[in-house]
Amino acid sequence: MSRALKGLLIALAVSIAAFIAVYIGLGFYYMNGFPCFTWINGVYCTGKSVDEVNEELCQKYQYEGIAITDISGAELFISAKDAGVRIDFTNMLDSYLSDKNPFAWGYYFFENLIVNLSPDVYVDKDAIKDIISKWEIFLDDDELNISIEKTRDSGYILKDNLSKAPVQEAISQAVIDSIKALKTEVRLYTVDGCYTEIQLNEEQQKIVDLYNKVDALQSCMITYKIADEEVKVDKKIAASFILTEDDLESAKEEKVSKKLPGSGLFIAGAEEEKFPEDDIIIVEGFLMDSNGNLILGESRMYDFLHDLSASHSTEWDLARYRSGDENAEIIINNNSKGNGLVYDIDSEFEYLKDAYLSGTTMNEEVRTLELSDSAVVFNAKESLGDTYIEVNMGKQELFYYVEGKLSMNMPIVTGNVNRGRGTPTGIFPVYNKRYHTNLVGVDYVSYVNYWLGVHKGVGIHDATWRSKFGEEIYKRDGSHGCINCPLDTVSQLWEVVEVGTPVVLYY
Repeated sequence: MSRALKGLLIALAVSIAAFIAVYIGLGFYYMNGFPCFTWINGVYCTGKSVDEVNEELCQKYQYEGIAITDISGAELFISAKDAGVRIDFTNMLDSYLSDKNPFAWGYYFFENLIVNLSPDVYVDKDAIKDIISKWEIFLDDDELNISIEKTRDSGYILKDNLSKAPVQEAISQAVIDSIKALKTEVRLYTVDGCYTEIQLNEEQQKIVDLYNKVDALQSCMITYKIADEEVKVDKKIAASFILTEDDLESAKEEKVSKKLPGSGLFIAGAEEEKFPEDDIIIVEGFLMDSNGNLILGESRMYDFLHDLSASHSTEWDLARYRSGDENAEIIINNNSKGNGLVYDIDSEFEYLKDAYLSGTTMNEEVRTLELSDSAVVFNAKESLGDTYIEVNMGKQELFYYVEGKLSMNMPIVTGNVNRGRGTPTGIFPVYNKRYHTNLVGVDYVSYVNYWLGVHKGVGIHDATWRSKFGEEIYKRDGSHGCINCPLDTVSQLWEVVEVGTPVVLYY
């Protein structure tokens, strides 16, 4: 045998021995962890221990809790924290790993072990049962008396659940099973055993019939789209339109008013009328007319739309702009009458009212709230930039922002809207600054120390003749249109504000 061949054989033998040693060494290494190229539920597990993999897998699970719906429509949410939810993969990982030979890692190298495992879910059963026991769907005593009750979030419910009594133990077990399955919702009326039948007597049937009327009125399927949000007229909202015994006196006092849409008018069945106080019947706490129709307050419908519009006001636009939305628009109601609403709720009020009169509220529909004719839209970034003065006349407060951050604010008094002297709305630049000057009007001459001209004859200035600012002074003792400010703060504002600084004025 030649020396070269002998050397080659020796090198080959050494290489094989080294490979075997490495292979066996890795086999011993994998005895304490998962084989190579193991993926479990998207987590790379090679060489990791069961505890390490379990910790990573548990961190991936973001279980928030479960939404529970009763047959009456009542809802309950139990958070994972309150239910004592604990997720653990240890048993499944141990079982999986026990089937793997650590010295077969070479085979696994080519097989690629990709698996999905389900965790063990542990819950605090006693905590869940305690939460369920306090849910408002259960009766306080052993009698299955039927009643209509108003909930905080789900409108009116029939306490007997449509002639079915809830079985607390079965419901608790259904919720426990659902949480252990990591379900995010469970509709109890789809689970066997959660309710038991009861026999209705004549009086109970009358209450059920009344509830059906109530539920038909509170089951409105209209959704309003405003800005980039959708708001459904859910049972909580629609239930507030229905008058109860507690509303009797206030309903009697309501007067029809052109300035207050819906005031003094009510809907009973398919009729719109003034409050029929002489023919009122009270049944189970609800106000009904002599024909057995439930009564709806139109002013409440208008108030809902008013509040919806007010929640997406100019102030809301500005807050969104300051939060970093550079594409935000600033919408301002272009009038000086003190009305800051930018959406046309009057036409929507007529539509909602007609839907109740015609009985079409259960027709599913999405309505877009349109801007009012007097609304003006501004590009916030172009019109305001990051340094500007904001005059919120609804709250009677002035704010000065510098590079997007609040620099100062102060209470103010603006134009007297009740005398037709409301401060104009819009976005205007400061057009001049004056120091120690007289303001001359038709019936007055006023000396001011600091003046910032904003729009025509309207400006921001001190008002030393006032001892109080803010609140609703402007409605009874407002200015001729200018923005009156305390001397000590407006002097500081005057020093730093430059001509050309944008001023946004709105109600």
